[in-house]
Amino acid sequence: MAKGFSQTTPSTPFSKEDYLQKSKKQKTAGWIFLAGGTALTVVGVIGFSSTYDDWDDNSTDAYGYLMLGGPLIALGSIPFFISSGSNARKAATLSLNYQPILVPNQGSLVQNSQPSLSLKINF
Repeated sequence: MAKGFSQTTPSTPFSKEDYLQKSKKQKTAGWIFLAGGTALTVVGVIGFSSTYDDWDDNSTDAYGYLMLGGPLIALGSIPFFISSGSNARKAATLSLNYQPILVPNQGSLVQNSQPSLSLKINF
C-alpha cells in the first residue's frame, strides 16, 4: 500500500501578506493623489491670485486650470483609500492555519495536520 499526500506546503493565491501589501500600496497611492491634488490647488490659487489683474497674461489661464484640476486629482484618491480599507479588512479576517484531522491508518486513526484557509465573517 502506497501513501500519497498533496500540498506539503501551503500555497494560496491571496495570502494575508498579499492583502496587507496590496492595502499598503493602495494607501500610498491614495496619499500621493491627495497630496498632489492639494499641492496643485494651492499653487493654482496662489498663482491665480497673483496674476488675476493681468488679463493679457496666459499664465492666469494655466493657474486657473491648476486650481480646478487639483481638487479632481484629490478626489481621485478616494477609490484608493476605499480599496485599501477593504483589503486591510480581508487581511484581518483571512488566515492560514493547520487543522488537525484524523486519518485512518491500518485499523486505527492517526492525527495529521492539514492546511486550511479560514475566513471570519463579522455580522
